[in-house]
Amino acid sequence: MSLGDLISSCHKEIAGSRTKNRLTIQISYAIQLIMDFYSTDFLVMMDYIEDVSVISDPDNPSAIHLYQIKTKSTDRQYLLSAVIKDEWFQKLYRNALKYSGYVDSASLVCNTDIVVSGTEVFPNERTGLDDKAIEENIKKIRKAIAKDQNVNEADIDLSKFFFVRSLLSTKNHKAEVEHEFQDFLLGQDANLQVATAKSIFTVLYDELDKRFNEEINEDCTDVQEIMSKKGLDGRTIKEIISCGLAIQIPAPEKLFSDFNVASISARRRYSSKYQQIKMDMYSNISAFVALKKTLLEFIESENQNGIDDMVGLFNAVYAKASDCDFVPTCYQDEYYLKTLIMILIYKYCYGGVGT
Repeated sequence: MSLGDLISSCHKEIAGSRTKNRLTIQISYAIQLIMDFYSTDFLVMMDYIEDVSVISDPDNPSAIHLYQIKTKSTDRQYLLSAVIKDEWFQKLYRNALKYSGYVDSASLVCNTDIVVSGTEVFPNERTGLDDKAIEENIKKIRKAIAKDQNVNEADIDLSKFFFVRSLLSTKNHKAEVEHEFQDFLLGQDANLQVATAKSIFTVLYDELDKRFNEEINEDCTDVQEIMSKKGLDGRTIKEIISCGLAIQIPAPEKLFSDFNVASISARRRYSSKYQQIKMDMYSNISAFVALKKTLLEFIESENQNGIDDMVGLFNAVYAKASDCDFVPTCYQDEYYLKTLIMILIYKYCYGGVGT
């Protein structure tokens, strides 16, 4: 049976999707996984097959990574005996067996340590359950899984099972992963602005949250419906990021250079309005959105009428805007309006009409 058929026929019990106290740390960990898998063809699935899962080659699924997320609200550690009693590893193994042959990894992710007699069981950030260095404690886990499966211990293969010590805190995980994600975006664009990073992160977080809360009929066997409702694929994620990076506001120095602004006093006046426009550009204030739309129409119209240089386009659009009464009072300041027009012309030239 193909992995796609398995996904459509044997999924995680989804009663958790109806639980009120949802663990939003799953979303934060999913964003960490997005950064890890970003260079591959993948789909991250929320709270369906496992708490979080990653499917390789989603158009024709070829492999799956399972992540069971556990948290503790205090700095206290978990006893290995308690973890075995609560069947953490047994449940993960049981679920992985459903996708046998396609599982590339199955990980128990926890934001605190598991200990025996005060000593950490898993010494690394990511520890394989076949690690010979911790063989005595692994034997306890293997024995519990074998008992749960009613098989010999020798038949339990833990080569693809891992314990991952997450550094995300229970209370501040969202802020922590947002900071990590900002650093990741800086690797995509060294000129990244904080407002842009926050905007991209918010869109991505909301998309994952939407899938986290999506309900699937328990009788559904359409793998494409399952993936579209509960999963977010790498292509969509990369589009969200690339679109966000594409609409960054140019730095004042770039505007001054492209529009031949040499006067120090003029630069100071433009700069004084720049910070406010930066905030307005990422807002949904209806009056500002309407103003931006109209100015973009002016820019496109004047360009199509033959004005093909940035300074000429700026002068024509500002003159046209000054002669109209559509500009709301709060945006009528000369240097605010001129700065906005320069930004929109820049984005029109380098990012297209609809940016």
